[in-house]
Amino acid sequence: MNEDLYEKPVIDAIKQKLILAESSDISEFECMGRLFNIHKNVFPPTHFQSTGIFTRNIPYARNSSFLELGCGAGVTAITAALAGCYPVVASDISEEAVKNTLFNVTRHRVNNLISVRHGDLFDILKDGESFDIIFWNSNFLFVPENYTFKEEIYHAFYDPGYITHKRFLQEARKYLNPQGKILIGFSSQGNEAAFSELLTEHGYNYFVLYEEQGTGKNAQIYKIFQLTSLI
Repeated sequence: MNEDLYEKPVIDAIKQKLILAESSDISEFECMGRLFNIHKNVFPPTHFQSTGIFTRNIPYARNSSFLELGCGAGVTAITAALAGCYPVVASDISEEAVKNTLFNVTRHRVNNLISVRHGDLFDILKDGESFDIIFWNSNFLFVPENYTFKEEIYHAFYDPGYITHKRFLQEARKYLNPQGKILIGFSSQGNEAAFSELLTEHGYNYFVLYEEQGTGKNAQIYKIFQLTSLI
């Protein structure tokens, strides 16, 4: 299915924001009093509110290990490290995002606290690695499984058939420490009913740990889900 034929208003809105981000002179993003460089072709938190909202409201805990999947420019992972989480692993399937995160890791002098890796979901982990907190700012917009993208960056927004969500749920508990937390960033633009069905299929329940209405016209409601295992 071509991207021009599905959810056109939503796609058009995302396209417009990406065009604005690419043409903008703004190359820095402020979060919690810190500045982060945002490179071209990386998810731009300057124009999408999810990164800032989630980063400010994750319950970081000192000396807790922290894994962020889909780190983008590294804002959340670096904030976790500066909040006392250790060790921290940040990964992204986009090479551009990994390079951007490495730049910001150096900028904030947390090279000794964060391991930055390139890969898809849990493929990047080493044998025996597990975490107290696993966070994924998911590509929560649902489209049909045969949906195709013209540009890689759209994978940061859309998950055809929620295939990536299925895989995340299949694998996440293997890498979670006892009493650990699985946190997922979601939004009112996502298909919460479909996601809830997937959770049940994979032995999870969930509750809304935090939610916030975004700002501006047609603003979304952003939510942090905390998963609870039923197995």
